[in-house]
Amino acid sequence: MNPVFEAFELAAQYRQLAELLAERHGDNEESRQVIADTLDGMSEPLDERLENLAKMVRNIESAKHGVEQTMAHLQARHYSLDGAARRARKLILDLMQVAGRERVNTALFSMAVKKNPLAVVVDDEAALPEAFLVRHAPPPPTPDRRAIAAAIKAGQTVPGAHGEHGSRLEIQ
Repeated sequence: MNPVFEAFELAAQYRQLAELLAERHGDNEESRQVIADTLDGMSEPLDERLENLAKMVRNIESAKHGVEQTMAHLQARHYSLDGAARRARKLILDLMQVAGRERVNTALFSMAVKKNPLAVVVDDEAALPEAFLVRHAPPPPTPDRRAIAAAIKAGQTVPGAHGEHGSRLEIQ
């Protein structure tokens, strides 16, 4: 086979593999089998396959970083637009109140000044009668994982907990 066509076929296989890994349901048995079949269909030596997979991981991580940056930018834009809309509403309300207008009808909009529901302002919480207080249950205690890890590393047995060493892949 022509080496150029082999390279295109290999690239298509890695693209399909990346798409399978990106799918949320990629952990089901059918997806795992398709991934295994795709890997089995690659004819390159193991070291080259691992290198290409590492390249794919780096590309995915780079795309993830780009998405995170875009999300942060969009979140900032969302807050900016939300603030602009609130300030513009306040400006319209102030203008209508200064003009003594309760209602304005234009070709596109009908605007009206309305009273909000009663808002309660607590001036002195300590002065409130018991009937107006709600007692909340304290949150249940949570495990102190750092203390447990330190105890296990020190050789202590911690009933109800144990330590596990997993593995991770480091790509440099």
